[in-house]
Amino acid sequence: MLKKLLTFIFMTLSFSHAQAFAAEVLKLDEADIVVASRTDSARSSALKEALASVFLKNSGSPSVVMNPMVKAQIANPEALLIQYGYSQVNEDLVFKASFDHQGVINILRQANLPVWGAQRPLTLLWVTMAENNDTVILSDSSQNPLRNDFATESSNKGIPVLLPLMDLDDLMAVTPTDVKGMFINPVNIASSRYQADYFAMVDIGESPDKVRFQLALYNKSHSGALLQPIIMQQGEAVDVTAATKRIVTLLADYYISQYAIASSGNNLETSVSFTGVASMKQVVEIEKYLKQLSAVKEVAVSQLSKETITYKLGLFSSVEDLQRLLSIDTRLSQIDAMGDANSYLTPQSNGNTSLIYEWKNQ
Repeated sequence: MLKKLLTFIFMTLSFSHAQAFAAEVLKLDEADIVVASRTDSARSSALKEALASVFLKNSGSPSVVMNPMVKAQIANPEALLIQYGYSQVNEDLVFKASFDHQGVINILRQANLPVWGAQRPLTLLWVTMAENNDTVILSDSSQNPLRNDFATESSNKGIPVLLPLMDLDDLMAVTPTDVKGMFINPVNIASSRYQADYFAMVDIGESPDKVRFQLALYNKSHSGALLQPIIMQQGEAVDVTAATKRIVTLLADYYISQYAIASSGNNLETSVSFTGVASMKQVVEIEKYLKQLSAVKEVAVSQLSKETITYKLGLFSSVEDLQRLLSIDTRLSQIDAMGDANSYLTPQSNGNTSLIYEWKNQ
C-alpha cells in the first residue's frame, strides 16, 4: 500500500452568524500515516514519515526536511516520540504518532529555520469548475471530489481555508462568470460577510490532456486602490488533484514568507500593551496567546494598571514581523496613544517600539 498523509484538520468552516478569524491550527505535533501492516519495519518507516510531517507543519517549507539537523532527528524519531497507536479508518490501517512539540520547535530554532505558529490566516476560496456540463462555484456543502482535494492539501500544509456557503445571498452576489473572469468587485463585496483574512479566486478548467488553473489572492483588509492581487498565477497540471496541490502550494509559499519566522540572531525587544483587560482569565488568555506566536521568544509582565496590562517581549525577529502576526487576530485592534484604532505606531527614537492594542471579548 502506498503510504500517504491523512488530513489532520480541514479548516473549511460552515457558519452563518458565527464569527471566525485567524484560525488556530490544531494537532501540529501529530501525524496520521496509512500503513500496510503493524510490523516493526512498517512502524519504523511510519515514525520517520510522521515526524517529517510534523516538522513540515511547524515550519511550512518543504525544504525543512533537507536540513542536516532535521534529517538527523527524523532518522531517530523515538527521541521526540510521545506516543503512538493504530486505528482502522474505513479500509485503511492508520498509524498515529505524537511528538514533543517544544522539542520540534527547539530543533527548528537551533537550525535557524522558520517557525510557523498555530495562529494562521484564514482564506476564503471562490473556486469555479465544470460540473454537469455547467460552470459552478464550489460550495462548502459540495459533494464534488474537488472539495476533498482542497481538504487534503490544505490540511497537509496547515493552510486553513473556507469555502462559501453559496446560499441565496452568495448566489445573488456572485456568478461563476465573476470568478472565472477574475472580476474583483462583486467577489470582494460578497466576501465581506465572511470573517476571513484573505480571499482568493480560483478557476480550474479541464481538457482531455491537461488541466489549466488561474489563481488570484487578495488581502481582505485592503480596499480601494490597495486591493491588488498579492498572487496572480496561471498554470497547467496533469489532472485536477495536481492542480489543487499547486494552488495550495502557492498559497502556502506566500503565507510562509509572511508569517513563518526565523530567528534573526539579534536580541530584540519591544513592549506591547493591551487595554480592555478586566479579569484574570483575560490575562491568562493574552499570555498564552503571546507565547505561541512564532516571533516571540520571551514574555514578561512589566506593568499592570486598571484595565491595561503591558508586556515586555523578547523577539526572534523584527517588530514588523510581530505586528503582522498580531494583525490577523480580530480579538485585537491596534490603537495609538491618542486612542485612534488601527493606527500604525512609529518606532521611538531609542529604537524600541511601543505597541498598544485593545483586547476584545468574544
